[in-house]
Parts: sequence; C-alpha cells; structure tokens
Amino acid sequence: MDILTAIFLGIVQGITEFLPVSSSGHLVLFETLFGFDAESPEMLLFDLATHVGTVAAVLIVFRRPLCRFLKHPASLGGDGSDGPGASAALSLTRLILMIVAANIATAALVLPLKKLFTDARGSLFVVALMWAVTGTLLWLTDRKKTSPYDLASFGLKSAVLVGLAQGVAVLPGISRSGATISVAVLLGLQRGRAVEFSMLIGIPAILGATLVETVGHWRNLGGEGVSLPAALAGAISAAVVGVGALELLLVVSKRAKLRYFGFYCYAMTAGSMVYLLVQ
Repeated sequence: MDILTAIFLGIVQGITEFLPVSSSGHLVLFETLFGFDAESPEMLLFDLATHVGTVAAVLIVFRRPLCRFLKHPASLGGDGSDGPGASAALSLTRLILMIVAANIATAALVLPLKKLFTDARGSLFVVALMWAVTGTLLWLTDRKKTSPYDLASFGLKSAVLVGLAQGVAVLPGISRSGATISVAVLLGLQRGRAVEFSMLIGIPAILGATLVETVGHWRNLGGEGVSLPAALAGAISAAVVGVGALELLLVVSKRAKLRYFGFYCYAMTAGSMVYLLVQ
C-alpha cells in the first residue's frame, strides 16, 4: 500500500467513523475495490491504526467538556449547564462504572464470536445487509420523540445494552456510532448525551482492540502489505478529517436528522448488491 492510498483510506475512516454509515463497511468496500485482502492481518492492523486516529479526534473535539467534567463532574451528566449546577450529579466513579460496564458487555459479545466477525469482513454481501440494518436503526431513532434522561439518570443496565450494541457494530456495515447512539436514544438518553456516551465508551474499546491486534500480529507490522509509514499516514489523515465529521454528527444528532444517513446506508446496500451482481 502506498502513502496516497493510505491517506485516502484514512480520510474514508475519519469521515465514516463518526458519521453513522459504518467505517468498517466502507473500508472493506474500498479495500475490495483496490484489491486488498480485507481479512489479512496487515489490513486489520491498518484499519486499527486509522481507528486510533479517530480516537485522537474524539479527544480534540471533546477536550473542553472533558476538562470541565474533571473539574465539575455534574457538568457532563446533567441538563447541559456548566459546573455543579446541573440537574443531577454524575460522579466520576459512576461515569467510569458505566464506561467499564459497557465495554465489558462489548468484550463478552465480541470475544466468543471473534472469528465470525472477522470472517464477515471478507463478504461484501454481509456488509450490504448490515448497512440496511444501520439505516433502519437510524430511521427508528429519528422517530423517537422524547428522550428524557441525562447521563446521571442513565442506569448501568442501559449502559450494558449500549455496550452490546457496540459489540454488534464489530460487524462491518453496522455503524458503531450509529448503533450506540441509536440504542442510547431509544433507551431514553438525550441526543447530545448519547453522542458523548458513544464517544466515551468507544475510546477504551478502540484502544483495547488495537493493543490486542498489535500484540497478536506484531510480526506483520511494517511488512510487505502495509508499511509503518503508510499506517501512520492513515492514522493522521483519519484524525484530521474525523474532527470535522464528529462536529457534524453532534449537530445532526441533536436536530434528529440521522435518517438522512439511513437513506445513504440503504443506497450503499443497493449499490453493493448491484456491484456483486455484475461481477
């Protein structure tokens, strides 16, 4: 993989990781079109490198809310007001417990089914079907009229369900942001808080998966398939573009316009099916 291709794929990752259209699905599609083996350890490592770039984007976009939260824990869990005057107190301990519970649920679902999820990366047909699932989730989310809970009122059981949605999103074509935000909103979490919680539980999930895959395939790093410079180029481009995509997601989610991305997912399903039929 040359540097320009790595940058292009990083841009694709940066845009689609946050916009609810499935980054893994798009990477599988373009890797297939470019003739790469999406199931190879080298490509898995490249994909994970670009995911690390998107984690950097999360930290950049949410740097002020996170700093504010460290000073006043209630500020991230209440009605949106700054400092300790928010509607309900959310302690740092409780938030950490929610994040841990969500990611334990993710791991409990993904680890036993890891081979199934990995094999799915090699099937554009499966990706197309999962895009349709994502589109339906987004459409249902926009139909949800009231979401009364803030993070302080969002229970551990609900956090576990969001974590399970994150686990299902390992399937290419299922958007991680789309699935987690949709499930959180359908469970009653305010739309803006749903985006925040989705990003917060995504950081340890992405970094953990990167660490596991890197340790497991250390010898392939810098091999013939994907060089270390290419992986870094992909990660950096994903981070830069991801900042803009995340800002857009925050606006679209709060305005209940996710269904438009759902229509895009349906279009990707149709386009992928046509591509498979003509091959």
